[in-house]
Amino acid sequence: MTMTRNPAARYQSNAVQTAPGPQLLVMLYDRLAADIEVAERAMGERDYFVANETVQHAQQIVRVLRHSLNPDGFEGGQELLSLYDFLIQHLVEANLEKNQAKIRECGTIVAPLQRAWHLAVVNPEGNDAADHVG
Repeated sequence: MTMTRNPAARYQSNAVQTAPGPQLLVMLYDRLAADIEVAERAMGERDYFVANETVQHAQQIVRVLRHSLNPDGFEGGQELLSLYDFLIQHLVEANLEKNQAKIRECGTIVAPLQRAWHLAVVNPEGNDAADHVG
C-alpha cells in the first residue's frame, strides 16, 4: 500500500476504506454525480483532457457499483443492473464522441439514484427512498 504525504488525500482514502456499506454507496454516487458535472462542463469548454479523465473515473465508479450489485437480491435489481450497463455504454460513447448531451443525460439518470441513497442512509425510517428513484 502506497502512503501519500497529502493529509487530505490520506483522510479521504481512510474515510472511503472505513465507511460502512450504505455510506460508501452514498459516497460513490456523490463522486459519480460530481464527475459527470465536471465532465459536462469540461466538454462544453472543449477541455477534452479533463472531460476524458472525469468520464473515465465515472465509468470506474459505475463498474464498482455494477460489480457490487446482487441483482437477484431485491425487486428491481435486474433493472438496476441494466441501468448500470446503459450508463457505462453511454459514458464510453459520450467520451468518444465528445458529446456533452450524452453526459448530461447520464447526470439525469444518476441524480434520482443519488437522492434516493441520501434519503435512505440519512433517514432510513422517515423516508421511502423508493418513491424518489426514477
